[in-house]
Amino acid sequence: MGNLAHEDDSIAFQTVNQTNEYHQDREVVPAFEDIMDVIGSTGKFQKRLNTVFICYGTIVNVLSTQMYNFVMQTPDHWCHVPGREFTNLTLDEWKSATIPKEGGTFSKCLMYNGSALDGASEVPCQHGWEYDDTWYPLTVPSEMNWVCDDMYIVSDVMFYAQNIGAGLGLLFGYMGDMYGRRPLQLACVVMHVVSKLATLCTPSLIPLFVVAESLGVGVAGVMLESAVSVGTELTDIRNRSCINCMACIGVPIGLVSTCLCVQMFPSWKHSLLFAVLCCLILLLFCRWFPESPRWLTCRGREEEALRVLRRVAATNGSSLPPFTLQVLHRVAKAKRDRVGYLAIFSSWNLFRNTLLLVIAKSLCWMTMLALVLSVGIISVNPLVAVSAQAVAQAASVLLQHYCGTHFGRRWSSVACLALVGFLGALCVVLLTVGVPSVAMAVVVMAMQFWSSAGSAVANLQSIEVHPTCLRQITASVECTVAGVCLSLVPYIVFQGGSVDRRLPFAILSAIHLLGALSVSFLPETALQRLPESLQDAAEFGRGRPYFSWRLIAPPSYVQGQ
Repeated sequence: MGNLAHEDDSIAFQTVNQTNEYHQDREVVPAFEDIMDVIGSTGKFQKRLNTVFICYGTIVNVLSTQMYNFVMQTPDHWCHVPGREFTNLTLDEWKSATIPKEGGTFSKCLMYNGSALDGASEVPCQHGWEYDDTWYPLTVPSEMNWVCDDMYIVSDVMFYAQNIGAGLGLLFGYMGDMYGRRPLQLACVVMHVVSKLATLCTPSLIPLFVVAESLGVGVAGVMLESAVSVGTELTDIRNRSCINCMACIGVPIGLVSTCLCVQMFPSWKHSLLFAVLCCLILLLFCRWFPESPRWLTCRGREEEALRVLRRVAATNGSSLPPFTLQVLHRVAKAKRDRVGYLAIFSSWNLFRNTLLLVIAKSLCWMTMLALVLSVGIISVNPLVAVSAQAVAQAASVLLQHYCGTHFGRRWSSVACLALVGFLGALCVVLLTVGVPSVAMAVVVMAMQFWSSAGSAVANLQSIEVHPTCLRQITASVECTVAGVCLSLVPYIVFQGGSVDRRLPFAILSAIHLLGALSVSFLPETALQRLPESLQDAAEFGRGRPYFSWRLIAPPSYVQGQ
């Protein structure tokens, strides 16, 4: 991956080096990026950090989070009617004799009070239920019989766990900027373990079951963001897109791994225990996850930052440059900055960028969930459906990495959202004229492709736009608002579709086209130094023309010596 990033970025970097006249009137001062260039930004230290916490850590994070969604699936079910063991009837023949039909399929909640041949009346299930384990083994709803009159429990549990988790995400995001990336990362892994163990013990105690799962939901987003933040903060300008690409590819791999685990193990309890084991393995390598030297410096802890940088340099077989202390002293001035959620409003530039990234993330997440809801009503092997989506997501991330590196983040994001909008409009036209379902499926998968790419761009922009002192807080705000917006998707898909099946696509098309226009006002972040302080964030991207296509790199202090 490191070689891929340098090959991809070498062309762009050679191009932007010809445009340094933009910076000729500015004094060249050393920055953290210059320190990383000297001590090694893709050395042994970064390789093991990226392999364990960005690649494997992302897979484990997704596995632990999505495992809950799979074990909460309700398999096809019908009333259990005893006595079949005393006959030679097949299952379908026995169901035909004992279970009434509703709309051409066997009822899930009714049975005959006797035999259908005798004209028996229909009554609710008297002896429990039987479950189809073709796609899913024993799940939580099938073990607890959360079906028929109790089917509301499944949706209520998932609704409250998601929303409580969104609130906890704000708390954990605040922790990341107040107490550091390393404590946050380790706390997130521990919370995954506690969440899964508590979930195993509390399905009969629904309030505790909800709280247990909300812990896993709450740490999922911030765990990913903290790992990617440290990875990008410890690399050079040209390699940041590669770090984000590695994390984003881990998401579809985690989804497929989750589906495989659920189908491989005979019970949901075994699946959750496997997720716990994966998290414990990650904890074994906790010493390889450092505290961010940028964050330490911004908090005024320069000596600790210096020790981390020396450790990185020693691992990579290099030494610190002589201007290291100069950079640390300059960045340490940010310790006077107010840290907290209100700091987002410290400048119009910072607030505007945060708002635009909230819009971008929300739109991409809403579209991806809408597609998941559409696939969920199709009776197919879930492993096949998830694998198809994973392939599309992985391909889109690789395309985003290439476009974001060569053409910039801003216009790549605009293109992704605009293409989703145009494809949504195409769906409206296709539904109006009437086309085969295969054609619709192709267009919908294309929407998923570009939504996934847009989400990857937004994640990278979020890290590169926000200052070090607020990077976790702003990321948690974006994820929380996007998570709340996801609650609108069922209404758009199901209720809007019941009025007119073209309406959901028309709504998605309109909001994505407006979103594409909005995110075009974000500053270009490719090949730019990461902002450290609130003052840096207030000035980031200002003074650059709107219709700008060239990627302009800042002059290197090291090359100028």
